[in-house]
Amino acid sequence: MIPPWDIRWPQIMKQVKNKDIKHFYCNLKGNIVCEKTESVALLRFFYTNRFGKFLRNFINNKYISKLYGILQDSAYSKRKIDSFIQKHNIDISQFELPKGGYKSFNDFFIRKLKLGVRKIGAGQNVLVSPADSKLLVVPDISKETEFFIKNTKFNLNRFFQDNKLAKDYEGGSLLIFRLAPYDYHRFNFPCDCIPKSPKNIHGLYDSVNPIVYKTGLQPLTENERVISLLKTDIFDTIAFVCVGALMVGKIVLIYTSDKPYNKGDEMGYFEFGGSTLVLAFKKNKIKLNNNFIQNSTTGLETEVRMGQTVAVKI
Repeated sequence: MIPPWDIRWPQIMKQVKNKDIKHFYCNLKGNIVCEKTESVALLRFFYTNRFGKFLRNFINNKYISKLYGILQDSAYSKRKIDSFIQKHNIDISQFELPKGGYKSFNDFFIRKLKLGVRKIGAGQNVLVSPADSKLLVVPDISKETEFFIKNTKFNLNRFFQDNKLAKDYEGGSLLIFRLAPYDYHRFNFPCDCIPKSPKNIHGLYDSVNPIVYKTGLQPLTENERVISLLKTDIFDTIAFVCVGALMVGKIVLIYTSDKPYNKGDEMGYFEFGGSTLVLAFKKNKIKLNNNFIQNSTTGLETEVRMGQTVAVKI
């Protein structure tokens, strides 16, 4: 047997680049497009190649993510901001520009939207997207839920690390908002609510890119995550879960527990890296947009913007 380290790097990357590494989603205009992400070839390497899997054991932990976060906080890192904006066609006019400009890449990464630049879906019965992201919905958690993986059922007990909480959401719905590195990485309350104290669950920092799910891994139940229960009059208690990912420096919550917040108020942000937000609802509490359901049934994510209506009360 050839040891995993006895492989030449150029040969590995050649094999990786020759594989199908494309991921498609439905964009804001309703068109199916190919997603452009940073280092997709490397993701393929780390999650499908034998040697890559061996190396991943050393990088998918919080210490490496924190170290990488420190690098993104350095003044030197701001040199890549302009090229990143150009590569991903980011409309920088929507965001606040700090006096003196962004001090680091992470300062740019956690940029704030300008006041009033996004319309927040109106109405007490309306639930809005908490972030700019790609959305996958699961109308009924109790059914076989594949998350891009065939024959793999989502495990609520492992996700919540709380059997009672998992029982409360059996038969309910999940909304999974995946934030790519080029997205606005602050997240907001999806409705009027009173958030409770967060619960931290320690875990790994694997990537949340769909490529990873297709290899058989389930980052939502294995990664670092923070659970906030949102008390609401309209939608009952919502479980709002922030899931860390590969090279996410930190999950930062800025709300005060047991204080009322309005829909669209800022809740927190992710420092550098792609990440995911999961909203769990109890049974028969929301009605999802049919387009989201149809796309998700085929494993196709739908692009959404913060403040966009994603569901209504039943």
